[in-house]
Amino acid sequence: MIKFTDEMRERISTAFKDEKFCVWATASKDGVPSISIRGSTYVWDDNHLAFWERSRQSGAEHIEDNPYVVMFYLDYKGKVGWRFYGEATLYKEGEMRKKIMERTIKAELDKDPERKGYGVLIRINRIRRYSGDQVLQER
Repeated sequence: MIKFTDEMRERISTAFKDEKFCVWATASKDGVPSISIRGSTYVWDDNHLAFWERSRQSGAEHIEDNPYVVMFYLDYKGKVGWRFYGEATLYKEGEMRKKIMERTIKAELDKDPERKGYGVLIRINRIRRYSGDQVLQER
C-alpha cells in the first residue's frame, strides 16, 4: 500500500520555495530517456503526485507513449530523499486538467501565462530511499 508520510508531503509541497528539486525521468516508447526538474510537483492525495507540464515537449510525448516514470527528491544537506515510481496520465483538456492547474503553484503557472500546459497525475506504485535499494512502500 502507498501512503505518503507527513514528511514526504511537507517536503514535496515546499520543494520549490525551499530550492529543492523534484526531478522527473521519463522514457520514450523506444526507451530513449529524458530528465527534467518540475517545480510544480505536489502531492495530489495519499498515493498520487501531480505536476503542470508547461513545456509540452519530450516529457509529454514520453508520457503518452510510455506512462512509467520516476521522480527523485533530494535534500542533500538534510540527507533526506526518495525515489517515487509510478504511472503517469497526461491531461491535455477536461476537468482533471483544470483541477491539476488550479492546485499548481502560482510561480509555475506564471511561466505559462496562456495556460497551454497539460496536467499530469501520477499513481505511485513504489517508494524507495534516495540511495540503496531499500523499498519503503509498495503497492
